[in-house]
Amino acid sequence: MQEQNNQNDELSLGLKILSFCIPLAGAVIYFMNKGKSPNKAKTACYAALIGIAVGIVFQVLATVAGFSGN
Repeated sequence: MQEQNNQNDELSLGLKILSFCIPLAGAVIYFMNKGKSPNKAKTACYAALIGIAVGIVFQVLATVAGFSGN
């Protein structure tokens, strides 16, 4: 029974990409799954955090390179 639960406790690729691109969606997925599917929740959280970090890095690089939103 435990082995079957582990197979269903993996976040799909689409939701991983969604969590990465839209970190707020990753947070929602995390809170929806944290009780019943902890691996899904953890993966969504990590993808969201990585998405935030990548966004910050790109923003810093754009600022240093002289690109502005104006």
